[in-house]
Amino acid sequence: MAYTKPNSFTNGAALTGPDIKGNDDALKVYLHEGVVAGDLKATPWIETRHLQPPILEPVPGIQHGVTGVQGSQWTGGVAVKCQFATAFLTAARANTTNQSSWAVIPQTTMQFTLRGAAKVIFHWWMESINGPDNSGGSAGADGYLYASEYTAGGLLAGTGLKSIVPTYATECVSNYQGWQNNPPGGALYPYTLLGYGNMAGTKVFDATDTVVVGLAHLSTIDRSAIINWGINIEAYYL
Repeated sequence: MAYTKPNSFTNGAALTGPDIKGNDDALKVYLHEGVVAGDLKATPWIETRHLQPPILEPVPGIQHGVTGVQGSQWTGGVAVKCQFATAFLTAARANTTNQSSWAVIPQTTMQFTLRGAAKVIFHWWMESINGPDNSGGSAGADGYLYASEYTAGGLLAGTGLKSIVPTYATECVSNYQGWQNNPPGGALYPYTLLGYGNMAGTKVFDATDTVVVGLAHLSTIDRSAIINWGINIEAYYL
């Protein structure tokens, strides 16, 4: 027989937690154990011709289906594809104030075209080793790697500038403590005490056409190695 809720509610009556939970629990039991042949439509109403298989793009790792888009890229373990961040790309040194130039982190951008209005969710994580950096600023000065999501109108030159919200960026401090300005210096503490960083984030936004989303960085550190990272995209048609 079809599902019948054990507890009914009338207008003006108080709703109680046990009664609502009882209805939910009964529905779970029905869906997992109680559906019988008599509850189903006798004549099939959906056939394979009604279903569109997803389009798979193996290189960027994206599939596009009837309900939206899903894809991911990652690196780690024995298949490490290190990326790098540096102050020389972002024109931001430890003793300068020019911190307006964000540079894209290679291989962390995805581009795809939507068929209609959709909600887009971009997840990411990364681990980095930052520094040591003895080339800028005063001795012992903090150096930082900032990472944030960015969107753009396109990947080709002139199709759109990067859109970044700096206040949403995550940061990691460089491994400066214990390193001397003039080599040979060496580390006073273990290498990963300060220079190791684990960052992650999520960006949710609405889109209707071509989507370009990825990771960008701003750094005041001479060199940072992004040793492990992963990105994931989800888009659901509204």
